[in-house]
Amino acid sequence: MQKHRSIHRLLLASVILVLAPMSMIGQQSPFEPEIGREASQITEHLELFADRSVYVVGEQVHFRADLVVEGVPPSQPWSSILYAELISARGASLASAKYAIAGRSCQGQMAIPSGILTGNYFLKCYTRWMRNMGPGGFSYTPLKIINPFRPEVDDPLLAGEESAGGISMDYVPGLLVCTVPQNSYDRGEEMTISISVPGGMENRKVECCLTVVPSGAIDTVKGQLSLISEPDQNKSFMVKFLPDLHGVSISGSLVRMGEENAPVQNAKLHFSLMGNRPDYFATVTGPSGRFVVSLPVRTGVQELFVTPEISGNEIVEVRIDQDFDAGVPLLPAIPFSLSGTEKVLAIQMVQRVQLEEVYSGSIPRKDDSVPLHPVPFYGRPLQSVNLDDFVDLPTLEEVFINLVPTVTAIKRREGTTLMIHSENPTLKTYTPLIMIDQIPVFDYGKLLSIAPEKISRIDVINDVYVKGSVAYGGLINLITREGDMAGIDLAPGSYFFDYLAIYSDDKDVELTPVPGDLWPDTRNTILWIPDLLLLGGSPQDITFRAPDYPGEYVMLFRGTAASGELLSTVARFTVR
Repeated sequence: MQKHRSIHRLLLASVILVLAPMSMIGQQSPFEPEIGREASQITEHLELFADRSVYVVGEQVHFRADLVVEGVPPSQPWSSILYAELISARGASLASAKYAIAGRSCQGQMAIPSGILTGNYFLKCYTRWMRNMGPGGFSYTPLKIINPFRPEVDDPLLAGEESAGGISMDYVPGLLVCTVPQNSYDRGEEMTISISVPGGMENRKVECCLTVVPSGAIDTVKGQLSLISEPDQNKSFMVKFLPDLHGVSISGSLVRMGEENAPVQNAKLHFSLMGNRPDYFATVTGPSGRFVVSLPVRTGVQELFVTPEISGNEIVEVRIDQDFDAGVPLLPAIPFSLSGTEKVLAIQMVQRVQLEEVYSGSIPRKDDSVPLHPVPFYGRPLQSVNLDDFVDLPTLEEVFINLVPTVTAIKRREGTTLMIHSENPTLKTYTPLIMIDQIPVFDYGKLLSIAPEKISRIDVINDVYVKGSVAYGGLINLITREGDMAGIDLAPGSYFFDYLAIYSDDKDVELTPVPGDLWPDTRNTILWIPDLLLLGGSPQDITFRAPDYPGEYVMLFRGTAASGELLSTVARFTVR
């Protein structure tokens, strides 16, 4: 019971930091030492399964990852994003992406860069919460990658560098049963196999994946590497990163420059998501100056703008945490080599990749990524004034007086303010959100100095506007003709930055199908099913087409039992 109360406190503190208005900040923070000690009882582990162990540059690595969480009830939300990187044997990141975790399981694919050297590599996977323990607790799956266009081989260990050992995780055979009706098939023949949980385990539910590849293309005995050797891992635990509770999140800190980077607490930060699907969100820094915000559901690289709202003439800096872990783990330094059988296999795989490039004609997709009129994040405003519909006026102040009577500019000794009029008396309780091109502005005097001919439209919401858990006393957004904020100076400490959201497998082109026998079989992975669900006592049939090239093939089923064991079963067949 005490443990569950600790988990609840950590979750509550995390949600407060991500979503709460300023009045709630300071009640508790997940970065406080007391909560950190309790948080160390929550551990995560990933079981990672790739479709092959041998690849050619330019191919996709398909994978499944199962997240095992201890210390958190299954009903409680926890990590929802998987971070994956393709790294060299020396730990250098060569490709990276983020994937959504649903039901504590994740499936994805990652393209192998075409310019890397032949050598040993690793698929490295982790969550933000696992970063609190360090790279020694991440999952590392070894991969052999062939580049037929470059003669060099990547040296896994340079002179003077250290190497580390690793423990390969063995699969536990026998807890799954695979039935193959015959040992050999003709090329292109339809074949059906059956997979089930053995008798006596009728109540067991197993989630697993299936890969069918040429023999030698995958290790059927050992999976990912475990680099953890220290018995008490909690010694190195420190809460620096909160779990992605509801999608990709951004974290960082706000510091005051000139005071040994002193943290700034209880300060509001504004984030504007740019592009064809704009959005806006705000957060408040905690007692240690830390902040966390969750991005709306997006894919690919997103452009964001961050601006701190600081009173006075303070000079501050918003420091965004690196979204991928920068730690370099010590990995086993294994010289790259291919056996005679592997060399033959590698040649065949390279040939099929080159055939795929020759025969995969393409047609461009319709480009609908940039709509002509992006919808603002606040939807349809209560009032929208198009300045082209009226005569030109010399100043923005006169524009508001004559065309937008719900807004009044008030000049005082301490500065100019904009007041939004409304029938709702509650509006005066909150500060209005004033923006230009959906970017917050706090110097209203500079805003009013903009020439009206640079403004295309003015949107106004003259009612309480709520975004997340932050309430505003209305909203004003000035839309410029050029989308350049009319050249207004940005608030001190603000800047644009790019951030990677969830991976998208959308391609710029679609394959052009070639009918009949004109299309060669170019599969190096004959079949990959990442999300099989087996119920005890209910065999599941799987039908697929045998490859068009003769040889021996292996079918490998792998999954994670409730106890954490790595289940597997292997079956083989030949193609005549």
